[in-house]
Formats: sequence, C-alpha cells, structure tokens
Amino acid sequence: MRLLHGEAVRIKALVRPFTVGRYLRAHSVRMLNLGAGPNRYPGWLTADAFKPEADIYMNVYRRFPFADGTFDVVYSEHMIEHIVVDKIPHLLSEVHRILKPGGVFRVTTPDLAIHAKHYVDGDRAFFEPIIKKYMSRWDRQKEKYWLVRSNGGAFMTRAVQRFYRHRWVYDFETLSSCLNEIGFTQCHQQTCGKSLIPAAGAMDRDDRAFETLYIDAVK
Repeated sequence: MRLLHGEAVRIKALVRPFTVGRYLRAHSVRMLNLGAGPNRYPGWLTADAFKPEADIYMNVYRRFPFADGTFDVVYSEHMIEHIVVDKIPHLLSEVHRILKPGGVFRVTTPDLAIHAKHYVDGDRAFFEPIIKKYMSRWDRQKEKYWLVRSNGGAFMTRAVQRFYRHRWVYDFETLSSCLNEIGFTQCHQQTCGKSLIPAAGAMDRDDRAFETLYIDAVK
C-alpha cells in the first residue's frame, strides 16, 4: 500500500501543470495551501508531498512550480516545524517569490513562548493531554515514549524529531526576523481565526489554537 500511495503522489506531479493552469484560469484571487494534506477547501490550490488527496504534488525543498508573483495568499499550517533547518531560507524565499506585491504569507506553527511559559509555570493541565496520549502508547512502543511522563517530557515532544518529526520550535522573534531578512516588509502576530486575509484566518484549526503561533507576513 505504501508503494501504491507513493506512485499516486508521483502521478500527481505529472499532471501538475494542467491542474495548476486550470486553477489559475478559474480564480482571479489565487490562494495556495502548502502542506495541506487531505484538507481541500473551495478557492484554494492545495499542495502536499505525501498526501495524494491534495490537488498537486509539491516538494518544498525544490523550486516551487509557479511563476513569480502568482499568488495573493500562501497559507501553511503546522508545516514549517517539519522542515530541515538549513532549508528554511529556501522555503521562505520561494514563498516570497511566488507572492504578488502586497501578498500575505499566513504561517502557523507550535509556539515556543507558549510552551515555555506553561512549563515554567508548572502548568500540568496544559501538558496533561500530551502526557496521556503517549502513555496510552506504552503497550506498543514503551521504549520510544517512556520519558513522556511529566511536563518536561511533554514539552520536549514539540522539539524532538522522534515524536512529531519536528526539526525546530519557533517563537515570534525568531520567525519574524527570518521573514524580514528574506524581504517581507511586515510581520503581524495574530490569533486563531484572525488574519489580514479573512479567508486565511478561516483555515485555522480551533483544536490547535492552544499551542500555536500565528503570523501574517506581508510582501
């Protein structure tokens, strides 16, 4: 099944020019959802490297398959933390390139500041769902999850690739500084559902709001 899944995704790559062309002809306001997985919404072109349900296959480690200034909005929910850190400049540069002047990159990711505050405050209630989640897996993979039994263990699941395949945990200062260096002129820290582009805010998942950093970066 894994082989078939991989082939299905690669077939998407072959038909990508036709899919993209059809989307661009049909939409005057153009919105791209990076790392969308199986989630598809009206008006958005969805891209993913792993999920064949997305409109197009796309590997963000390569040059994006779009002309300069193609999109009004690029949205990315809880994807950037999975990107190898030395590929972040490429990712942000490509997003900047394909946005129109004045376009917005809506990026969301686990917030280091939120997790650090709850850890320092000793807030067991914040981390308890994470602890319970991994303890429930002890019967299958106890060696892997054995350390997730405290606030500190739950905190580390956000930063260690072994658990969520995360490569980094961002805060607003770090990520906004990176975005500014790439060429984004403004970075606005937002909340769940609130965005300079209402259609982008509407994409935010409520169940992730408790731990999430929201940024609107303007080209």
